[in-house]
Amino acid sequence: MSLRKTFITGLIILIPFVLTVKTLWWLFTYVDGFARPLVERWAGREIPGIGFICTLALVFLTGLLLSSGPLRRLFEGLEDIFESVPFVGTFYATIKKVLSGFGGDGSPTAFQQFVLARLPGRTTPGFLTGTFDLRRNDGCTERLCTVYVPTNHLYIGDVVVLPATDVIETDLSVEDGISLILSAGSAVPETLREKAASPLPGKTDVV
Repeated sequence: MSLRKTFITGLIILIPFVLTVKTLWWLFTYVDGFARPLVERWAGREIPGIGFICTLALVFLTGLLLSSGPLRRLFEGLEDIFESVPFVGTFYATIKKVLSGFGGDGSPTAFQQFVLARLPGRTTPGFLTGTFDLRRNDGCTERLCTVYVPTNHLYIGDVVVLPATDVIETDLSVEDGISLILSAGSAVPETLREKAASPLPGKTDVV
């Protein structure tokens, strides 16, 4: 494995880890500041580690209640409302998509391919995230692709919808594509090959 791939692999592992640790630390600080005075008042003395125990219990209970059943549907509804908030919702949805994009092969939310997207006046690197058929009023069906185009390193970007013919498949792996984005283009290989006659995932002929 090259140094570049090793670095990218480490980055992919560390980013979710650091975000998780920072989130848990913030949650622990908040729960500890709230629970410790209540427990001390109720028990009449300080109980060491009560904030840590309450944080673990809260995380476990949240996972238990929201992983299935009606509460999961309620959470998904609240998440949809949250994502509709201007700016905050866009940022949340983008971060969620990017982090889920680091899923392994076969993950339904993973980046499928590194591609070049033909946009008005430019061709830009991006990641294929999905494909779908658009049925027009005249009965014709057009195959479209959703492509995530980073606009600020990797973690902020736009999702663009393009005809399949405007999405150039490449032989560059997703990991190398991430390296290219993070290096501001300096990690681009000397030769980048277009995949020959390889249909996009789920691609069908236009009718």
